This record gives sequence, structure tokens and C-alpha cells, in this order.
Amino acid sequence: MKKVFYFSLMVMTIFVMAACSSPSGPGDAMKKYCNDLVKGNYEKFVDGIALGENITGDELQKQKDGLVAMMRDKVSKEYEKMGGLKSIDILSEEISEDGNTATVKIKQTYGNGETQEGTQSMVKRDGKWLMSIDK
Repeated sequence: MKKVFYFSLMVMTIFVMAACSSPSGPGDAMKKYCNDLVKGNYEKFVDGIALGENITGDELQKQKDGLVAMMRDKVSKEYEKMGGLKSIDILSEEISEDGNTATVKIKQTYGNGETQEGTQSMVKRDGKWLMSIDK
């Protein structure tokens, strides 16, 4: 009986840890990606971008590497000019009826005090919210 109890406790612990570690909604996911951006962790930020569904392997890695390089080169310099990216706040999230797409409204605050609001489209893939690149 003790073994069943401990096994059940272990399974519950794993589910709780998984639930706490993964963002539950598009706003939570966007906040996580933005925190990666603030910290300069561009690789993790880029992992949150929904790239082409049919792209795999080497081509996918090339696209990710290109985005990371661009962010390090250009985005970081733009943020430096504005005193860095101080914070990003999620103002609202609107999830579509089918639950597979969403729009997240964000507000960026820079080190120099300037603020900027914008929206980010999100898409749900394999149960995970990713940033959609609108074309």
C-alpha cells in the first residue's frame, strides 16, 4: 500500500511541476518569451517563434541561427539606444473560438522611460503557444 501511495504522490508532483513550468495561455507564453528577450537570451526567444510547419532539420536550424544573429546584431543595438528594455507588460489576450490562435497586446518600457504598445499574434502548436510571424 505504501508503494501505491508514494507512486501516486510522485505522479502528482510531476504533473504539478509540469503545469507550473509551462505557460498556460498565450499571454503567459508571451511574457516568458519577452523575459528571455529582456535577459538577452535570444536563442530561447527564437524558440518561441512559430516558423514554417514544413521546415525541419538543417533548414529550421539555419532559420533560427539567422534570427538569433539578427537579434544580437540589430535588436540589441536598438535597445541600447533606448537605455535597454526595462520591462514588458501583457495588457490583454484574445483567444479565438477554436482556441488555436490568439492576439496578445503588450506594452514595452525602455530604460529611458519611453513606452511602446503593440500586438503579437500567437498560434498554438502541439499544445504550446508560439509567436506567429505575420506576413
